[in-house]
Amino acid sequence: MSHLMQKIALFLLGGTIVMTSLIAGAAEKDFSARQKQEINQMIREYILEHPEILPEAIQILQNRDRKIKLEQNYTRLYEDGFSHVGGNKNGDVTVIEFFDYNCSYCKRALDTVERLKREDGNIRLIYKEFPILSETSYTASKAAMAAMNQGKYEEFHMALLRNSGSLTEDRIFEIAREVGLNEKTLATDMTNPVLDRNILINHDLAETMKITGTPGFIIGDMVVPGALPYEEMVKLIKDIRQQAAKKTN
Repeated sequence: MSHLMQKIALFLLGGTIVMTSLIAGAAEKDFSARQKQEINQMIREYILEHPEILPEAIQILQNRDRKIKLEQNYTRLYEDGFSHVGGNKNGDVTVIEFFDYNCSYCKRALDTVERLKREDGNIRLIYKEFPILSETSYTASKAAMAAMNQGKYEEFHMALLRNSGSLTEDRIFEIAREVGLNEKTLATDMTNPVLDRNILINHDLAETMKITGTPGFIIGDMVVPGALPYEEMVKLIKDIRQQAAKKTN
């Protein structure tokens, strides 16, 4: 852990504890400036004597920040009105994936996501187009979103990710024809400026959620970078369901 991170943790944790102490004592009287200084010094000395609490404190702060961002961006994450929703649309656990069609790790993750959708009938999947690797990634994302107008999103999505060669514009339209899309209609629909706006929204959302690469998943209140093995994803979803069950009991 860097020295800077330690100083940040000390400041944030110390400030939080002091604020809690001030609130607790407000019923009696306000602390003087000297008393506040003494409290801060006591807290500082304790943390310096027990630095092992720093990683836990930082993790708590990060978790709190992530949950706040999930709440603040709920509509853009779960109900944006333009991202394709697959699996069980009324599922009890939602898996959001940010992906790029030229990403080799996204290609590997495809089988995991499809198996999850197939074997767990209570998963809701939200597909977030997040082209970051090349110009053809951007073209492919626009084509995939335009394919929704012909009801062929998932077939096209999977075919694009299963493509083993380079994704050129010609290859994108070739794949479109292979899955039964009308090429001319697709090309026309791809000119809709709303698609560029949608991709921009996804990029801004990924930055907010600190997703910098692909694939990036949001599962429950967890942000998961990278392609998880199937077994780990299943375990994570099981843990989320158990936590939800405890809250309702």
